[in-house]
Amino acid sequence: MIKPYSYSFSWVPLLLIFMVGCSDYSHLNRDLDHYRPPDYTFFSPSEGPEKPEGPAVTEFEREKKQIDKAKVLWEKALEAPQKEASFFTPSSQLLKTLKPAAKDGKAALEALAHPYSLGTLETLALIRNPRIQAARDDVRAAIDTYSQVMALDDILRQYSAFTAEMMTDVGPVKGKEPMRTLFPFPGVLSLKGEIVNQSVREAFEQLEITKKTVVTEARRAYWNLLYLVKAEGISGEVLELYRYLERVAASRYETGGTNYQDVIKVRIRREILEEDLKTVTQKKQNVKSRILALLNLPPEARLSRPEDRNPPEAVPPLDGLYKMARQRRQELKRMRDRVGKMERLIELAETRILPQYTLGFSFHEDITAVRVGTSTRKTDFPVSTRGSRGAGLPLMPWYGIGDAYIRETRQKLKALKKELTNAEATTDLLVREAWYRLDLAKREETLYRNSVLKLAKDALDVSTRGYEAGNVSFADVIASYGSYLNQNLSAQRKLSDMGVARADLEMVVGAPLAPKRKEMNP
Repeated sequence: MIKPYSYSFSWVPLLLIFMVGCSDYSHLNRDLDHYRPPDYTFFSPSEGPEKPEGPAVTEFEREKKQIDKAKVLWEKALEAPQKEASFFTPSSQLLKTLKPAAKDGKAALEALAHPYSLGTLETLALIRNPRIQAARDDVRAAIDTYSQVMALDDILRQYSAFTAEMMTDVGPVKGKEPMRTLFPFPGVLSLKGEIVNQSVREAFEQLEITKKTVVTEARRAYWNLLYLVKAEGISGEVLELYRYLERVAASRYETGGTNYQDVIKVRIRREILEEDLKTVTQKKQNVKSRILALLNLPPEARLSRPEDRNPPEAVPPLDGLYKMARQRRQELKRMRDRVGKMERLIELAETRILPQYTLGFSFHEDITAVRVGTSTRKTDFPVSTRGSRGAGLPLMPWYGIGDAYIRETRQKLKALKKELTNAEATTDLLVREAWYRLDLAKREETLYRNSVLKLAKDALDVSTRGYEAGNVSFADVIASYGSYLNQNLSAQRKLSDMGVARADLEMVVGAPLAPKRKEMNP
């Protein structure tokens, strides 16, 4: 009787073990059924599976929001650039008035059909020039690269989420690359965003360089055309004086008061001046053709003359221009953006965790793929961060530090920094030369306006009256006429040179030198 009892009692431990095993297996099945990938594998609600409820926001979502925010801000800056960062910003009233001319050539010609202001020409060049439009499209293309930053990362995260529960119980993971070597870490995503940000900055500076170049060309054309219009008027006025002098010489020759040589000399001067007047007229048409090309208008279009105005007389102090040019000149800012982009590219290459020169033998890991349940052996990603490393960065940040192309890029970075230093020194020289031309034009214009022109006009009047009375030789009269013509043309040339020199100085500095006066509507 004791043996059956002892025999039945020996089954109790086995029954308990079997029940515990069944219980463990049911727990394992329940864990597998309710398993979800980690938070960092989820998409935003608008792009994929719903994110688990809760106030926590993943690092990836934060980085994506920052990248999306940067993209929106750059798009707003392209449509409405800040006045402080722009080389030229037209007045809002003038821009509103000329807005139809951006795409309508007839509206642009109507604005130029009567004497137009410098601001009108600058604004039309800004909204119609094809080079500016092409540079603006390049900026849009650079902004669109923000979406490329997240495209590959989203694909990898999607792959990780879709394959999270495809696990083999034993043996190596065949045909699948270990996701931990390619997973887009938040820190790397942020670094990619910074690289694109530098590229967009560089494109924006190139846009500003194009704007600066086109607007400066329009300003030069304005002042040169204004000079040629005045030169045409002065030459016509002096031509009438030569004709009057020719009649006086012919009258005196007929009365025996002079010889025929005087008549011949004044006729020669008259004919030369008539030919010079034709040359001035053709030069004026050349400048108008340049304006038409800047505004993308047909070459046969007719333009009016520019408004008669004087450039600002104030010459800014030279000392403050050096610092302003180093801060505001777009060419220097573009080079600094290139330096920043190259530094971040090097940092991105140094933070990679998979070598490029491998034969591919280590792509597949021979590890047990049990990730959940009571028999979990290894987690997909680290759950803690070393104190020496930032959160969300790869485990082997310095793996690619010794690669040959990294060393090559570092040397190029050093060369680019030295080029930047040389460009800053060259900028100081360009500022000095441009300021000198403005100062010289200002001093010469003041000299002609206050002294030379008055003396030349007095000499012309005195010699003409003296020749009529027979007290002055014909050679002196001809010399006074030629001097008056040359000095008058030189005075107008120096006045326009002031406008051209100021435009060149502002182009070198990269910023306006003084507040612009309010422009009238066209």
